[in-house]
Amino acid sequence: MTTVEYNENIFVDGSDFFASLVHDIKSAQHSIDLETYIFKNDKLGEEIADALIIAANNQVKIRVLVDGAGSPVWGGSLTRRLERAGIDTRIFHPFPWRIWHWSRSVIRLPLLLKVIYLLLKINSRNHRKVCIIDEKIVYIGSFNISKCHLKLEDGGHGWRDTGVRLENADLSDLSIAFHAAWNHIPVRERMKVIFRHFNKNPIIRLNNTWQRRRILHKNLIRRIKRCKERIWITNAYFVPDNVLLKTLTEAAQKGVDVRILLPRKSDVFVMPWASTTFYYNLLKAGVRIFEYLPNILHAKTLIIDNWISVGSSNLNHRSLLHDLEVDVNLQLPDSKNTLLKQFTRDLKNSNEISLKNWHTRPLYQRLIGRLALYMKYWI
Repeated sequence: MTTVEYNENIFVDGSDFFASLVHDIKSAQHSIDLETYIFKNDKLGEEIADALIIAANNQVKIRVLVDGAGSPVWGGSLTRRLERAGIDTRIFHPFPWRIWHWSRSVIRLPLLLKVIYLLLKINSRNHRKVCIIDEKIVYIGSFNISKCHLKLEDGGHGWRDTGVRLENADLSDLSIAFHAAWNHIPVRERMKVIFRHFNKNPIIRLNNTWQRRRILHKNLIRRIKRCKERIWITNAYFVPDNVLLKTLTEAAQKGVDVRILLPRKSDVFVMPWASTTFYYNLLKAGVRIFEYLPNILHAKTLIIDNWISVGSSNLNHRSLLHDLEVDVNLQLPDSKNTLLKQFTRDLKNSNEISLKNWHTRPLYQRLIGRLALYMKYWI
């Protein structure tokens, strides 16, 4: 019997990531399930759409799920092109006032109940970026379908991001999670999942139930507490809860090499200002903080000793409480080495913050950042 070999490929460049994704989409044989927070009708969106249509013309069954907040113009010309090719598209939790989105909503309820439900779920978003191909290949990371992730010479904005391609991994839980988001599984059915056995250290880390959110957060805190050598964090939206903040400072005080790489500028302008409010306590405890300078940093990676993850999760309240996320617990030494080298490379393109210069942002930015913390439940 032939042994099927598990494989990982790390991407730290958007142009390379999407070139590989387009190739695999065009080569698909049976099925493609794509979910993304943002699917823009731009240069990259058109390229992905063209690849999906080629696959659909080859009789591949395709489903595309976008988020109602991240993809507000879904339903336009690009969407109609996909649907004319036989591709199914749906919108996860559209804003209730966007009535034109309702026909593609995953919510199947009477009018009044639908409005009430969507209002109650307005803060619950699908932040995953996943493409499952033929149930054996999957792309996971923080790359939205937007040209901002492409190189400048490819017509993009050169954002720094990270993603991973897995081949021959166990995708059963990920497929179940996609199915649940696609079909809006009732609470009664979702309750059954709570009592299923849950691997506490899975390769693919999903937070699609409250039980999983709680367990994964506890496991992260436990890993940080048991860490012996290094905690290297790259994160786009750093607004930690009190437990994580306390655990990181305690690790640094014990002599662990704690480094946090954050964006100097962000697509959400207030996020770096909010993150700055945590600098003083972290720096005082011995945490080293770096701000990435060349462009917008959108990657989300965690390096805790030899345990390394990459995916869509931010260290903020949205990822902890509200948003659907997915990360990969890397298994292969080559993948881990790639991420270690990339972190070191990113630090060389960053400015280290010290206790002497941590407050260099203008006063109005620091004030707005502190005010933003009163809204941390939403950011």
